[in-house]
Amino acid sequence: MLRKLLKSLNMKKIFFIYLFVNAFMLTTFSQILVPKVKDDTTKQRVHNFFGFSLVPTLNGSLITFVIVRELRDGSKKITSISKDTFILQSMGMQVSKANPKKESFFKKYNITPATLGEIWKLRYSEQPYSQRKILGWANKESIPSNGQMLELNKFGIYNMFSYCYGENAFKLLQLIEDPSWVARYKGL
Repeated sequence: MLRKLLKSLNMKKIFFIYLFVNAFMLTTFSQILVPKVKDDTTKQRVHNFFGFSLVPTLNGSLITFVIVRELRDGSKKITSISKDTFILQSMGMQVSKANPKKESFFKKYNITPATLGEIWKLRYSEQPYSQRKILGWANKESIPSNGQMLELNKFGIYNMFSYCYGENAFKLLQLIEDPSWVARYKGL
């Protein structure tokens, strides 16, 4: 009788352990499912923006130009584009999801396309891979100083892999054309 009682107690322990483990596994590794509302006509919030990163590309460019697609859930999809495509699309001369109205962002922000060739100076103290010595604005060899990074944080650049996009990108391009801002950036 004692054996049967112990055996049944062990079975109950095993059963409760089994139940606990399964409940733990279900709650830990399950996804929260949000039911779709029938006839939901809420428009998905999807935005596309022009931007860039201070990371060199495989084709030798010191800057990566991109279109950032920002979804309603906060996630982002990054599509790399060439510098020429960036210029044509942001001038409204080529169809772009980031510029459906075909406006000229260069006119809107009063900047020139040549400014895109200066972005690398934010990261490097000297242009890499160049036969000539062309100086950049960074206080370290291939990365901005801590003070310079704090300045770049204002534009969404928190590390070398961050993307500066949207209005921040064009505001930073405006500042790159401002000699007083460049002098202040060099001194950080």
